[in-house]
Amino acid sequence: MPQRTLKLFSLGTALILILMTAFQSVPVSAQEPLPEHQVVIIPYTSDQQLAELASRFDVIEVDHDQNTLKAIVTAQERQLLQSMGLSFSVDIPYTTEINRNPNLTDGQTSALDNYPCFRTIDEIYATGAALAQTYPNLAAWVDIGDSWEKTINPAEGSDIRVLVLGNRTNGSVAKSDIFIMSGIHAREWAPPELNTRFAEYLLSNYGVNADVTWLLDYNNVHLLLVTNPDGRTMDESNYSYLWRKNTNNNYCTNSVDRGADLNRNFPFKWAGGSYQCDEVYPGNAAGSEPEVQAILQYVRGIFPDLRGPGDNDSVNPEEATGLFIDLHSYSGLVMWPWGWTNSNSPNEAQLRTIGYKFAYYNHYTPQKSAALYYSNGTTEDWAYGELGLAGYCFEIGVAFHESCSRFESAIYPDNLQALLRAVKMARNPYRLAYGPETLNLAGPADPVDGGASFQVSAVINDTLYSTYGTDIPSQYISEARYTIDEPSWMPGAVTYSMQAVDGHFVDEKIEDVIAQVSTSGLSVGRHILFVEGKDAQGRWGPPNAIYFTVSENEVTPTPEPTPTATPPAPSLNWLYLPIVISIP
Repeated sequence: MPQRTLKLFSLGTALILILMTAFQSVPVSAQEPLPEHQVVIIPYTSDQQLAELASRFDVIEVDHDQNTLKAIVTAQERQLLQSMGLSFSVDIPYTTEINRNPNLTDGQTSALDNYPCFRTIDEIYATGAALAQTYPNLAAWVDIGDSWEKTINPAEGSDIRVLVLGNRTNGSVAKSDIFIMSGIHAREWAPPELNTRFAEYLLSNYGVNADVTWLLDYNNVHLLLVTNPDGRTMDESNYSYLWRKNTNNNYCTNSVDRGADLNRNFPFKWAGGSYQCDEVYPGNAAGSEPEVQAILQYVRGIFPDLRGPGDNDSVNPEEATGLFIDLHSYSGLVMWPWGWTNSNSPNEAQLRTIGYKFAYYNHYTPQKSAALYYSNGTTEDWAYGELGLAGYCFEIGVAFHESCSRFESAIYPDNLQALLRAVKMARNPYRLAYGPETLNLAGPADPVDGGASFQVSAVINDTLYSTYGTDIPSQYISEARYTIDEPSWMPGAVTYSMQAVDGHFVDEKIEDVIAQVSTSGLSVGRHILFVEGKDAQGRWGPPNAIYFTVSENEVTPTPEPTPTATPPAPSLNWLYLPIVISIP
């Protein structure tokens, strides 16, 4: 396999260290000692020019306020920029970062060099297999296709595998689906780790956390942990830092710039490219790459096609089911279609509302994909454009090789909450995103005697959206209800009303609610209780759930009080006794 060697001469290294203390960037004339691959800052004058640059260069950041972008470019691409009459400067610290040779942390024997929080590709695959073995009723490690290297040589490359989570013992229950993929760009290390940890969280909390348990009882969660295994293998090597594409050697043959950008290869609005060595080269045809073909076949097999072929064909929000999320890094964004045009998609209002919901939890900026720059053949555009799925891209973190401190303290915990909300909405995302959420659900801490009642309380909140926009669809709370042992949408489920603590609904967007729950007729043992709220426009939100336990003790019926004995009233019969009067 060709090696990607990126070395600095000693003189260049010394110069870089000096410049790093004084400058963040240097003009193009000072970049000669720098390595082949450099991060450059390019000014642009219009959205059209930005789109043209993004279609040709590996754009990694865009500053819309300053009208500049950052891109990783080769020497040949720098010559192209100059021939285009474009000025640019070199980001010295970033250039140094992408060219450093990582070394193992002292004592480190596993995970990625200097990044002990991130598993290697071998460790990720081993984790997927181990989870399926440990939780056979909840997880399956499914082979859906081959990487490019494996299509050339079965002894090389990797299988494309999906970790499918869901309760496999309740096959008669109709389930919703959500597909979450990561690692389509090999250099993005945080997304596969986030996806893998999400799987571990769901499985380890099943049967422990009621809210997680019902997610796997009523959903199938499809996790493609590493979309681009060949590229990831290259990126983990010391000589191939920041590898983006797959490794298809038919493009830019026998070079470190070979391969296709898999996130430009999807068939919806695919646009060809003639420069095979570009980092955004989309392949020689729509869906040409085996990794993409595997995803197309798999996703089409689990989701119905709910959208017509026209650009303006919308999805019926009441019928739409399923969610599609592609985890990327970096930029701190939640993005939805379209990316190929600045025009709104037919379901812009619904897609935006879902995006605002996600952004509330991960604290990212929610925006249409095209707001960053135009892109063709991307995953989320394909998911929505072809199938009508609510398709999203999360750009997590602030670097391709994210710091472990930031990943552990913010990226993982914040995005975990966003992903949990995604699974909760998968049944009907275009509608459920508008409904209020149930928070602070509380019931009895101890077992309840059979036949007794207990109080359940919750907060119904319809304000949990990112405040980035001004069109937040918050409504007053109009109703709350609970069910026992199965959610409200299951056939035959019995619902029970809850009361507003203040005595009034439709006067607050955040409402405290309570109910007295009777255990009469419930079997001894653990039960699950679901609570959900409805807004003033009649839209129910997703439920929250808790466990409660009915004990073997039965409530002793309270005896009826014995009436106090009352002395009989005096007889009045004497009034009717004959009166005998003796007359002498």
